[in-house]
Amino acid sequence: MITTEDAGDPVVIEGIAAIMRDDLSIRRALELMNEKYQTGIEMSFLDPARNATIRVRPQKVIGMRHGDFTGSPTRWTFPSP
Repeated sequence: MITTEDAGDPVVIEGIAAIMRDDLSIRRALELMNEKYQTGIEMSFLDPARNATIRVRPQKVIGMRHGDFTGSPTRWTFPSP
């Protein structure tokens, strides 16, 4: 399970987690991370011998707004791969 830091407006992701060990998947995760956060982290940072890179395939996602607790809960479900 993954959740946001914001307890007032949470998003919770339930799914299947797996540690990525292949270079292609790790490189793609690194590219996305560097693009999103405007960083220049190198591949060695995500070396599976030192740091885990974890992929979560979502099965269910739930989100809600604190200010609209009864009207906002939203649920998404995803087919199994």
